Amino acid sequence: MSLPQVDLDDRRFQDLVNEARTRVARACPEWTEHNVSDPGITLIELFAWMTDMLVYRLNRVPDKVHVALLELLGITLAPPAPAATDLRFRLAAPAAEPVPVGAWDTEVGTLRTPREESIVFQTSADFTIPALRPKAYMLEHDGAAREIPVGSGVARPRGGDQAPFAAPPVPGDALYLGFDTSLSRLVVGVAVECSQARGAGVDPEDPPLRWEYSTGEGALGWREATVLADHTGGFNYGSGMVELELPAETGQATVGERKLHWIRCRVDPFTRTEVAASYTLPPEIYSITAGAIGARIPAMHANRRRAELLGESDGTPGQSLRLRHAPVLSLANDETLEVLPPRGDDWERWELVESFAESSADDRHFVLDAASGEVQLGTAVYAGDGSWRQFGAVPAKGSLLRMSGYRSGGGRRGNLAAGTLNVLKSSIPGVASVTNPLAATGGVDGETLDDARRRAPLELRTRYRAVTAEDFEALCREASRQVARVYCIPPDPDDALVRVRLLPMIEDAYRKLTLEELTPSDDLLAQVAAYLDPRRMVGSRVHLAPVQLRGVSVVCDVQAALGADPGRVEVEIERMLYTYLNPLVGGNPHGPGTGWEFGRSLNQGELFGVVHQVPGVEFVKILRVYETDLVTGKQDPKPLGSHLEIAGHELVASGTHIVKAAHREM
Repeated sequence: MSLPQVDLDDRRFQDLVNEARTRVARACPEWTEHNVSDPGITLIELFAWMTDMLVYRLNRVPDKVHVALLELLGITLAPPAPAATDLRFRLAAPAAEPVPVGAWDTEVGTLRTPREESIVFQTSADFTIPALRPKAYMLEHDGAAREIPVGSGVARPRGGDQAPFAAPPVPGDALYLGFDTSLSRLVVGVAVECSQARGAGVDPEDPPLRWEYSTGEGALGWREATVLADHTGGFNYGSGMVELELPAETGQATVGERKLHWIRCRVDPFTRTEVAASYTLPPEIYSITAGAIGARIPAMHANRRRAELLGESDGTPGQSLRLRHAPVLSLANDETLEVLPPRGDDWERWELVESFAESSADDRHFVLDAASGEVQLGTAVYAGDGSWRQFGAVPAKGSLLRMSGYRSGGGRRGNLAAGTLNVLKSSIPGVASVTNPLAATGGVDGETLDDARRRAPLELRTRYRAVTAEDFEALCREASRQVARVYCIPPDPDDALVRVRLLPMIEDAYRKLTLEELTPSDDLLAQVAAYLDPRRMVGSRVHLAPVQLRGVSVVCDVQAALGADPGRVEVEIERMLYTYLNPLVGGNPHGPGTGWEFGRSLNQGELFGVVHQVPGVEFVKILRVYETDLVTGKQDPKPLGSHLEIAGHELVASGTHIVKAAHREM
C-alpha cells in the first residue's frame, strides 16, 4: 500500500480569506466594513487567490525539482540494451584463401525504404573463414575405423573402400572427414561424387542418417550438426553437396589414431521423424571433399566508436567531459578511459566505478553516465577542518583524455524478424550474401524519467548488498534491462547456495513463444552474475539459471454464433490463449497483464471464461488441457484434471493450442 499523499500546506482560498479577516479584526478594529464591495476585502481576496496558486504548486513537485532530487540520490537513467543475433555469411565458392570478417567494421542492415531508415547491425567478434580442406578420411564398420588416403584435400577411394557403409548398412556405420582447423561457427559444404543408395522406405527428405561434429573425446563427444541442405537426398539422388552449419563450440576427437576436428555421417535406425527405415545397398563414393562456404558470426545493434579524444585536463577536481554519441552501452573489458600525461609516452588506463565513494586520492577512477555520455573525474570535498578530501585521482594539467572505445545505439528498434538483415554495407571479397537466420532479440529502450521515478523508492531501500531474496531480485533487474522477470528461491538455512531464475525480455510477446526465446542467453547470465558477484554476502554462492516453465496445451472445440466467421473466432481464441497462458504478459483474463504469477496454479474453469470472452463464441463444446514438454513439443496423452499445481518458482507457458470453431449443424 502506498503512503497517503501529504499536503505541505492544506489551506485553500476561503481559509486564507477567513484568516486574513480575523487578523484584520484583531489588528485594525476600526475597519468595520467587511462586505465584498469594500476595496480592502477585494485586495484580500486577490492576495488569497495568488497564495492559493502558490500552495497548489508547493504541493506538487515539478519535474525539474524531481530530477534534481534524483540526481542528489545518485540515480541516473539506465542506458538501452542492444538487440543481438547471428549473421550467416555465405561465400560465392568454397574459400580458397582465408576470408577475414572484422569486428565492428562489418555492417549489415535492413533494406532502406522511403519511410524508414535502414537498421544497421555490426559484427561483434573478429572472425576469419578459413581455406578449409580435409586432412583425413575414415570409414567405420563394426566399431573399427580404417583410413583412406587424402590428396590435396580430396579422398578418392578405390575398390571396396568406395562403400562407406556395410552392405546392407548397419546402424553405427559412419564416414569421417577430419580437419586440422577448428570448425566452430563454420558453414561447411561436403561435396560428394557417388552412386545412388538403395533403401526400403527411405525418404530422401528424411533419411536415416545423422551428420554430427566432434566436441571432445569419447562416445559423448559428438553432437548433431544443422543440415541446411542435402542435395544428395541422403545419397538417394547420388552426387551432390551437403551443407552443414556448426555451432560456436566444436572440439577435437581421436578417430583411429588421428586427433583432428571431425565431421561424420552416421547410419541411424530411425529418421528424424522417428520412423524406422534402413538402406539395402550403400552408395559407392568416387570422391569426397569439403570446404568452408560460409560462417555464422555474432552481431549487435550498436555502433562501435574507437579512440575518441575527449579533451585536455585542466588539473582541477570535478571535471566532466562528454562523449560525442549517446546513449552509451555498457563498456566492454577493452573499453575504458585513457590518459596521456603531459610528458608521457604511454596512455594510462583508468578504471570505471559506480561512484567515487570508495576511491582514494590515488585511484585512477572515472564515472560514466551512460544515458548522457558524460565522463566524470575525481572530485574534492571540504573536510570541515580546513582541508579538502580527494575522491579519485585527477589527471595532471595538460593531460590528454580519450575513450579507447565505446558503443552507442541499442533499443527495441533492433528487435528484427529473421531474414531481414541482408544488406551488406561494404563488400567483402568472396562473400556472396548475408542474412540473419534467427530473429534479433534483446533490444530494450533506455530508461525513461517515469521509470526512474518508480525505481527511486527501491533505491532508497539500500539495495546495494544482496542479503534477502528481494535484494537479489532487485539487483538482477538493475544488472540488465534485458531481464524481464526474476525469482529468487528462498535459500536453505544449511546451504549457502542462492538459486536465482531469470526470464529475458521479449518484444511482441502476445503470441506463441519458443523455448529458445524464453531462455536467457549465456551473455545475459554472465552479465547478471558479474553484477551480483561484488554485492553478494561473503560465503554465499549464486546459481543463475532460466526460469522453470510448465508447458500447457489447450484443445478447444467451440460453436460459433450465427453470423460469426468461424475462422476469425479460431484466430481470436488462439490469440487469447497464447496471451493468457504467457509467462511475460499472461494471467489477466481480460487482456495482456504483467505475466503469470510465480507458483500460481492453473484451473481449467478459468480457461472457459477466457474463451467465452471472444466475440462470436456461442458455447464451448470441448476444452481439454494437456501438459506439454516445451523441449520436444510432445504433450501428455492423458488430459489434465481440473487443476494443475506448479511449484513456487515455476511459471506457466503455452505449448501448441488447437482450436476448432464451427456453426451449429442444421
